[in-house]
Amino acid sequence: MDDDGPPRGRVPHDHIELVLEIGRRVNAEHDLDQLLQLTVQAVKERLNYSYCAILLKEGTDLVIRAVTEYPETILGKRIPIGAGISGRCAQRKVESLVPDVSQCPDYVHLGDQPFGSELDIPIVFRGKILGVLNTQSTRTGAFDDRDVHTLKILGTQLGVALYNTQIRNQLGLVQDIGLQLVTIVRIEELFPWIVGQIQQRLHHDSCAILRVEGQHLVLEASTGGLAQDPVGMQIPFGQGITGRCAVEKRVVNVGNVRADAGYIASGVEGARSEIAVPIRFEDELLGVLTIESSAEDAFDDDDVRLLSTLGAQVAVCLHQARLFAESERMAVTDGLTGLYNYRYFHERLNGEIARSMRYGHPLSLVMVDLDNFKEINDRYGHLSGDEVLREVARRIKKNTRGADATVTAKRADVDIASRYGGEEFIIIMPEAAADGAAIAAERLRAVIEAEVGLAAGLTDEQGRPWRVTGSFGVAAFGPGLGPESFIRRADEAVYAAKREGKNRVTVAEARPLLPGIR
Repeated sequence: MDDDGPPRGRVPHDHIELVLEIGRRVNAEHDLDQLLQLTVQAVKERLNYSYCAILLKEGTDLVIRAVTEYPETILGKRIPIGAGISGRCAQRKVESLVPDVSQCPDYVHLGDQPFGSELDIPIVFRGKILGVLNTQSTRTGAFDDRDVHTLKILGTQLGVALYNTQIRNQLGLVQDIGLQLVTIVRIEELFPWIVGQIQQRLHHDSCAILRVEGQHLVLEASTGGLAQDPVGMQIPFGQGITGRCAVEKRVVNVGNVRADAGYIASGVEGARSEIAVPIRFEDELLGVLTIESSAEDAFDDDDVRLLSTLGAQVAVCLHQARLFAESERMAVTDGLTGLYNYRYFHERLNGEIARSMRYGHPLSLVMVDLDNFKEINDRYGHLSGDEVLREVARRIKKNTRGADATVTAKRADVDIASRYGGEEFIIIMPEAAADGAAIAAERLRAVIEAEVGLAAGLTDEQGRPWRVTGSFGVAAFGPGLGPESFIRRADEAVYAAKREGKNRVTVAEARPLLPGIR
């Protein structure tokens, strides 16, 4: 201490009062930053030290969270664990008393004021380093066994407070994610928020959520080094720590990834440990939650329990998102063919017309009316007729652009194929002029004629596959057209194809509209 105190060996009264005061504050104060600042101020004033600070562990660093004497700009400064007296104290988890810092090559000096001696106390709870209580004096030899004893008690109190704060923080994270689950249903919005919150609150270097797709894990959202990787990156089951987690369906906690032969580098600089937690709904594996740290053996049993809880929450989210996507799909698709329905077709057509008018891009419609469909129903029955419609829809999906796109696709070059009604189909072709749309229509016409009858199992009296054909009408969007007149032109082209003998593609004539017709 700076001032002369009572005889050494007996704990001074002001030390006892300090311990009692900090104990009361630990129990009463729930704001961590406020508690830390009150603690360092009380230590400095009651024990008359020149300087006091509390540094908390974040990843592989100690971060200054509360300080006396120095300006607030020093808050947030990072000291690597193992560097300096404080870093060595955290690394070894034992107090570090340096009577003369000028004789210590590891001493890290901050600020302008010269110091003579330093005492650092590790803040530990259940064997886990949480931070360091740092005190310094302008005098050499200022600290003795009584200071060590008193500050170790304070370190224990702070350890309890920090642990309780971590528990409250973790419970808050779990609660906040639970609240978001009922307000955000789209995983493209929710998952980036979740991984960001996990990294921010748990102070790890990266976090990622991957979902199961077949025998692969597909990256949905990430932070840290993975943030530079495109969403959609795939990891096969069994490869890397996440792939192993998916195969084994259990938590995989690797304390040193450099010693793991299967580790897949994620882009996190200096990654040393990784934990992967399965995301399961009931017994079904839906994905993997993975976190990396630049510290070795960064994850303990507490982390396993917390991340397992978070994994269960993410599983609920994935399950709900899947149900939501299915309900969205059913709302806009035809139940028999799986193509878009009449309502969704009109919604998208209005949007594509507006885009074409705004940017001057080409836009075409292809309408298909199956030939002699009533004869198929009369000859083979309505169930066979339904199968023909399904087979035609499969060929349309396979032979149009973006056939694998989801209903939320916004790409400008994706065709929108719909069942227009009965045996009629219609395809919106953005970025396609009439000649390009006609080529695509002719390719589809040939495929239907060659494949659908055989695939549907229809044969004539001689056992030959029944030829299913369609009449195609192509119309290009032009000035003055509205949705109804645009569709009417494609429909007229279909009827022209019927008149000309069916099983053919006819392009609507690009004629000006009569006044008043839209």
